[in-house]
Amino acid sequence: MSNRNFLPTRRSFLQATAGLSLAAVTVSRLSARALGANERIRIGFIGVGGRGMNHLKTCKAMADAGENIALVAACDAYGPRLRAAAGEFNMKPYRRHQDLLADKNVDVVLIATPDRNHVPQALDAIRAEKDVYCEKPMGHWTQFALSRTFFQETRKLGRVVQIGNQGNSNPLWRKLAELVQKGIIGKPQLVNVGYYRLGDWGERMNIPDPGAKPSEDLDWGAFLGDAPKVPFTVDRFFSWRKYLDYAGGPCTDLFPHVYTPFVSALKLGIPQFAVANGGVFKFTTYDREVPDTFSLSMDYDAPQPCTVNIACTLANDFMTPPAIRGDEGTITLRNVSWESGCDAINVTPLRGGQPEVIVGSKGDSTRDHWMDFLQCVRTRSRPVAEVEFGYRVQGALCMGMLAWKERKVARYDKQKQEIVLD
Repeated sequence: MSNRNFLPTRRSFLQATAGLSLAAVTVSRLSARALGANERIRIGFIGVGGRGMNHLKTCKAMADAGENIALVAACDAYGPRLRAAAGEFNMKPYRRHQDLLADKNVDVVLIATPDRNHVPQALDAIRAEKDVYCEKPMGHWTQFALSRTFFQETRKLGRVVQIGNQGNSNPLWRKLAELVQKGIIGKPQLVNVGYYRLGDWGERMNIPDPGAKPSEDLDWGAFLGDAPKVPFTVDRFFSWRKYLDYAGGPCTDLFPHVYTPFVSALKLGIPQFAVANGGVFKFTTYDREVPDTFSLSMDYDAPQPCTVNIACTLANDFMTPPAIRGDEGTITLRNVSWESGCDAINVTPLRGGQPEVIVGSKGDSTRDHWMDFLQCVRTRSRPVAEVEFGYRVQGALCMGMLAWKERKVARYDKQKQEIVLD
């Protein structure tokens, strides 16, 4: 089979990290000034569509409840959406994210733009001395090298970065990690987890103006970013999750929810190998490019050998309980909501021991994720889903998409810090 390097690396990073695990990389101390407990944190919002609006409402509710924050600025590539959000929340509107980042009244930014713009805009933000809450995924599936640059520069510049893997802020997922690390099921061997949905509404996004065209009110160039330069269509602009140029379907949109708790629980790095299959099997009557059915299998060699299998279909929402199988027992999760928690963690020993049930709970993980981020902005500590964690998750997702797209095995070269397709 052919063997080719899919993405280039930077020489300085290779020299600094060759032969080391990701966790062993030497990083700089967070150096920016800590905000006092009584200082207001002023937030700018880059991207105020569906997910961005959800963050706006979360932050407004937190401010109304007494959290010392202010919603001060917004930016979006679509003028009507920008004006509506800026008016509703009394924020200063900006057409260009660079202008928002130049605003000295903005301390931190939320980035909730299409996947392709997450990391380029986050890099601009940390270089402008802003702390960042960056929505998942940490970049487009073709941007692994750029995601690594973001990881490096966050460390170098001493910024606080929270990636939108809000499952890490869920107390129940932290309890899951404690159980695994305590060795309650022995050494983990196999993880099986799925995300099952009936419907394609996540990709067939709302088109508010079917007659929209590029103009001062619709910045097609800003939307495209580093994507291939193709002619404008309203579907590509408003319903961008259908297209591989801007999204990855289940792998990069849905898998971060189900994969994150297990990365934390098992302390997983970037996989050693990944293979993937699937395609557009159900929703074949329109111009959908991203899969509606997808399966990803990953092998890890550290911290110990294990396999993680993740599956998704949008044609059937029958749920099966996620499971971690160890050599001394099994953990299963009952009635999972990946946004908010689960009803219970069940622990079943292999050899006669007494089964245990840890009663679960469900909460607002997005709010908890913001609270963690804001506390870290004040103390200059690292959030629960900080940039190094996001980089590990993103590495796996990139490997899955590249393996699927090229119909090859994706291998991670630790010394060169790059993905290779065989």
